[in-house]
Amino acid sequence: MKWAFLLTLFLTSCGYYFDGGDKITVSVPYAIGDDEGELTGALANAIARTAHFEYVQRGGEWIVNVKVKGTDHDRIGYRYDRDDKSGKLRDNVIGIENRETISVEVCVESARTGKCILGPQIVKARVDYDYADPNSLRDLSFINDTGKRVTSIAFSLGQLDSVGAAGQEARIPIYEKLARKIVDGMIASGGADGSDCCDCP
Repeated sequence: MKWAFLLTLFLTSCGYYFDGGDKITVSVPYAIGDDEGELTGALANAIARTAHFEYVQRGGEWIVNVKVKGTDHDRIGYRYDRDDKSGKLRDNVIGIENRETISVEVCVESARTGKCILGPQIVKARVDYDYADPNSLRDLSFINDTGKRVTSIAFSLGQLDSVGAAGQEARIPIYEKLARKIVDGMIASGGADGSDCCDCP
C-alpha cells in the first residue's frame, strides 16, 4: 500500500485530519534491529524539525513503530588491479563502489485506540559509496620519500576508507533518508495544507 493511497483513504474516512490546532505529539520507541540507535535518533530529529509534529520521548498521540527488515549490499563499481612493482594491469578486478539498501517496516499507531493508523508500510532508502579494497596493497598503502611503505588511509582525510568502515559511514545518510520518507508519509496522510490534525468525532 503506497503513501498516496493512504492519503486518499484517510482523507475520506474517519481517521485523522489537519485542522490548524495544536501539533500532534509523536513518540518513537527504539526501532527493532537498530543496534546503535542511529535510525531511531534520525527519525526523532526528522519529526522534531517539522511544523506538523512535536516529538516527545513518551506519551505521544502517535507512536511510530519501526522494524528493520533487511540490509542489502551490492557491488556496483569495479576496476582492474595493478601490479605493485610494474604498474601493469592484472587480470583480476577489485571492487571500488558499493550500494547499500536498507528496508524498514513502519506502523504509525494511535495511542488512543492502539491501532495502526498508517501502514504497515515498507520504506526503503539506499546510498552508493566508494571504498578501498582491503585485498589491494596498492589501494591501502604507498611508498614514502624514505622508501618505507605506509598506509594511505591515514592520509586521505576521510576520502578513502576500507569497505567495512565505509559501509558503516554510509548508514548515517541512509537512516536520514528513511526518516525523511517516513515523516513525509505521515504529513501526507493528514493533508497538505500544513495545519495540524485531530480525531474525527
